[in-house]
Amino acid sequence: MHHFLISTMKLGSIMLLLTGCQSSAGESTLPTETPVESILSNVPSISELAGTPAPEIPALPTLDSGEIAKGRAVYTENCAECHGKNLEGEADWQQQNEDDSFRSPPHDATGHTWHHGDNALVESIVFGGARLPDNIGGFSNMPSFGDTLTEGDIAAVLTYIKSTWSEDMRGIQWEQTIREGIQ
Repeated sequence: MHHFLISTMKLGSIMLLLTGCQSSAGESTLPTETPVESILSNVPSISELAGTPAPEIPALPTLDSGEIAKGRAVYTENCAECHGKNLEGEADWQQQNEDDSFRSPPHDATGHTWHHGDNALVESIVFGGARLPDNIGGFSNMPSFGDTLTEGDIAAVLTYIKSTWSEDMRGIQWEQTIREGIQ
């Protein structure tokens, strides 16, 4: 989301820049030999405007096939009953049940798991529904797995889930993970 926002801000700045380069007849006075890339390189990002450097994002980690297999097994044993055999979650997962409990969200591309960094995902597994604040407007029946799964099990489950996402989704999730670590 932040990457999209920064790109949108740059695009908006470019549109403003190009609008300012119109003659009264509506024709562009922008030199035709100036490539868009050079314009983009001169438009500051939000973090530059705010005076804070953007975090350096390391390369997207590769996913180990052994970890994926282990994660699939741990997921099947501990998570699939609620989140679905194929990571699909409960039907109508965005609606609450009549008792105000939240339904189990999907972990595939149709859900929002890939919008969260690793710290938030680990916290949700370790603490379950207890991690949510009282004022969230409902509650989660998700149990805590902090005493059930090892750190290695949790990491493997996340590796398995990530292996089902597109590279773009993994990239967004990785950027969020890096940002979480910086805060």
